Amino acid sequence: MAEVAFRLGIIGAGGISGAHVGAAKASNGRIVVVSVADPVEKNRNTVAEANGAQAFASGEAMLAAHESGKTPLDGVVVCTPPFARLKIIEAALRRKVPVLSEKPLAHTLAEARKIASLSARNRKVPFFVAYCHRFAPAINEMNRMVAQGRIGRLVRFENFFACDLPGHQSKWFSDLRKSGGGAFLDMGSHSVDLFHYMVGPSKVVASAFDHKWKGRAETAGTVLLSGTRKGSKASGGHVPAGVAGMIVSGWAETSRFTLSLVGDAGMLSYDYEKPTELVFKDLVGKAETIQVESHDVRFARQLQAFSEAARGTKGDIVRRLAGAVDGLAAASINDAAAKAAKKR
Repeated sequence: MAEVAFRLGIIGAGGISGAHVGAAKASNGRIVVVSVADPVEKNRNTVAEANGAQAFASGEAMLAAHESGKTPLDGVVVCTPPFARLKIIEAALRRKVPVLSEKPLAHTLAEARKIASLSARNRKVPFFVAYCHRFAPAINEMNRMVAQGRIGRLVRFENFFACDLPGHQSKWFSDLRKSGGGAFLDMGSHSVDLFHYMVGPSKVVASAFDHKWKGRAETAGTVLLSGTRKGSKASGGHVPAGVAGMIVSGWAETSRFTLSLVGDAGMLSYDYEKPTELVFKDLVGKAETIQVESHDVRFARQLQAFSEAARGTKGDIVRRLAGAVDGLAAASINDAAAKAAKKR
């Protein structure tokens, strides 16, 4: 019997929706975009027409069409700005529609807590946060090598996600009322989640923000974290409590997308601009390049995992998904870092 396609709704037809639409197209028909919602008519119609999908002026209208049976859904991806997510997520969970929400979970810690509470009250409805880097092959290979003891005892997590995005100055991304934060909340939320995924829970030790654009959100964030407990059994005993995390996020600087795990017996480094190369260096600097799949597959793998989770399937790929608890943990660190930066 042929597999029935997973019917996906996209709520919010802005830039990031393209990554999820592309992920659906990469599924070879297993996931199909059937509904698109956006208050901007041109945006929703463009995406809907390109996918043979129904267009709606709002997420509520899309979910009402699902509820009536006119355009059934198996799950939705919420790609709206952070300030607009709470009501949409609430409406979806109320109708028992599984949700994959873009990051960060919300624009304020208070709203992130409300969303996490909604998910907890609707435990039978799958809810996840789109921390897609959990699905980058190099990230999971790094986890495997740490567990093997390849770099010895983990000492430091170093992550740079930065580039020049001058257009953000006039967009909602830097409008604190809509986004809740700037470069650190945007890019750094991925970094924080990666620390939690690869190392474990954390606390903020120090934070410094820079503001290039007057009256807008931060354009640079430098944050020092500390792991609050030793790693899980899966880490092979090589992740102690107190691992340092150095996170650099930027919207107005030279492009750098790198992640390094430094141990007392070696170091693993991944440069997203060299997507198929993971580098191991020993203590005398001898380097070994390990071939990995490109991180380009991360959105497709994430959407595959979401579709499987929504249908009740369990497995390693599903376990990689970030849940509401993970989203709230990242939101808490983002909030703490912003407060620490204000005290400087």
